[in-house]
Amino acid sequence: VVDQRDEDPGHGLLSTALADALRAVVARDRRAVCVLNRRGRARLLACRTCNELARCEQCGSTVEQRGATTEPRVTEPREALVCARCGSERPLVCLHCHGGTFRAVRPGITRVRDDLVALLPRVEVASVDVATEGVPDAAVLIGTEAVLHRVAPGGAVALVAYLELDQELLAPRARASEQALWLIARGARLLDATSTGDGARLLLQTRIPDHEVVTAVRRGDPRPLVEADAARREALGFPPFGGLAELGGAPDVVAAACDAVAGLGVTVLGPVVDGRSHSARALLRAPSTAALGDALASPGVEAARGRGRLRIDVDPRRV
Repeated sequence: VVDQRDEDPGHGLLSTALADALRAVVARDRRAVCVLNRRGRARLLACRTCNELARCEQCGSTVEQRGATTEPRVTEPREALVCARCGSERPLVCLHCHGGTFRAVRPGITRVRDDLVALLPRVEVASVDVATEGVPDAAVLIGTEAVLHRVAPGGAVALVAYLELDQELLAPRARASEQALWLIARGARLLDATSTGDGARLLLQTRIPDHEVVTAVRRGDPRPLVEADAARREALGFPPFGGLAELGGAPDVVAAACDAVAGLGVTVLGPVVDGRSHSARALLRAPSTAALGDALASPGVEAARGRGRLRIDVDPRRV
């Protein structure tokens, strides 16, 4: 576990411990897999001249810089700034001072790949995400969590490094801790069992080393996470201490379903309409799974189904 609070300024995601571990793996002709769940070059940028964040001139959301790579689904040039919310594009120019140079506050895998190439000269480094076809035969791979599914377990992998674990630990999702532990366990399965004697390892970079997920990994025991997660679920009324479901579909269909269950002892949060997909989502919370089931079985919900497609996700993974 690398406590990034102790790192010198300017190192970014490439800590001293990570650099040493990568060099040791490459020197033994082994393979390293680095995980960072951010595609493109940068998901958050700041102007080097005025330090203002790069934002969309249409909706005010932050914009991202996507890499000019050979990935089939990435077509935007490197000079373009793209809004992830409304999809508008604009040149690489600051709206505040009209400067043309930016620093990556939250770099993506394309940018980190370039940094790894500079850190490890004469070592092949490749990036992998959901759009990558096949796994490049490179000594060092940097990718989103897709890389954990593409690399075969035991394939001479001696290092799996999570460059920014806090992004997973602090994600705005009810199951963030559970999913973070699953992600680490998935990476552990990639390690070559024959390499454990000469230093195969998981490397976690974090600024909260006392988090229950990190504690569970250190001990090899998930109970610290289970106990903390149960307390949060009970306070929020989430399963197994209550019933939870997400409705999705056309706005009029979701609205009709929400109206049908509103008076049946169920709390309705939403619906919220997505302007890009023209679909709606709503969250239903009930004091028990039985109460939730009774509400979803009501004639009004069945009538809403008759108006169009209605998706009901009970105990949704992402809330």
